[in-house]
Amino acid sequence: MKGFWEYLIKGIPIGMANTLPGVSGGTVALILRIYERLINSIKNLNLRMLIPIGIGAVIGVGVSSKLIIGLLESNLRGFMLALLLGLIFASSKITADQVENFNFKSIFLAIVGLIFTYFYSIDIDTVVLTSDISLARFFFGGTIGSIAMILPGVSGGTLLIMLGLYQGVLEAISTLNIIVLLVFGFGVGVGLLIFSWTLSYLLNRYNSPVMAFLTGLILGSMRSVLPDSLGLLEIIGFVLGGFIIWRLDKNRILGEI
Repeated sequence: MKGFWEYLIKGIPIGMANTLPGVSGGTVALILRIYERLINSIKNLNLRMLIPIGIGAVIGVGVSSKLIIGLLESNLRGFMLALLLGLIFASSKITADQVENFNFKSIFLAIVGLIFTYFYSIDIDTVVLTSDISLARFFFGGTIGSIAMILPGVSGGTLLIMLGLYQGVLEAISTLNIIVLLVFGFGVGVGLLIFSWTLSYLLNRYNSPVMAFLTGLILGSMRSVLPDSLGLLEIIGFVLGGFIIWRLDKNRILGEI
C-alpha cells in the first residue's frame, strides 16, 4: 500500500499541471522521478502504478479547474491570462534546449510549427459551454491532449486551447458532466496507448527535429492567451508564469544529475 499512496500523491501535481497551459505533466513526472516508470507502465498497462496515479491526477484536475475558472471569470482575468502567457512562453525553452543544433532544418521545422499553431489556435474564450462542443470533438481533444502526459515540455492545457476545448473541459470537470468526462477520458486513454509507442519511436530516432517542431507549436499557441490590456498586474502575472516554469525546469535538471 505504500507504493499506492506514493503514486497517488505524485499523481496530484501531474493532474494539476495538465490543466495549466504551459505546464507539462510529463515535466512534472520527470521532476518527481517517475517519468520512465510511468511511460513503461502505460506501454505495458501496469495498473498497479496507473490506477493510483490516475486517481491522484483526477484530484489535481478537479482542484485546479475550479480555481482557474474562478480566476478567468473574476476581476483578475488579465492577470490570469498573462500568467498563462508566461507559462507557455517559458515552457518553449524546455523543448528548445533539447534541439541539438539550430540549423536550417530545425529552424524551418520550428517556423512551420509556429505558423501552424498561430493560425490554427483560437482565443481561449471562443468556446465556453460544453453544449457548444460535440462529443466527438471531446474525444479527439482527449486523444491529442494525452501527448502532454508523456512528453516533457508540451502542455495539455496549451493543446486544449489550440483545439478550442480548454474552458469546455474545465467546465465539464467543475460541473461533473459525467458523459463528457467519460468521452474525454476515453480519448485520453486511447491517445496514451497510441502515443506512448509512437513518441518513444520518434524521440529515439528524431529527437532534435521533433523538439524543434514542438517549440514552434508552443510559441504559436501564445496567441490564444494574449491579455486584453497591459498593466502592472499583467506584467506580474507574465513574470510569475515564467518563474514557475524556470523553477520546475531547474528542479528537473537537478533531479537528473
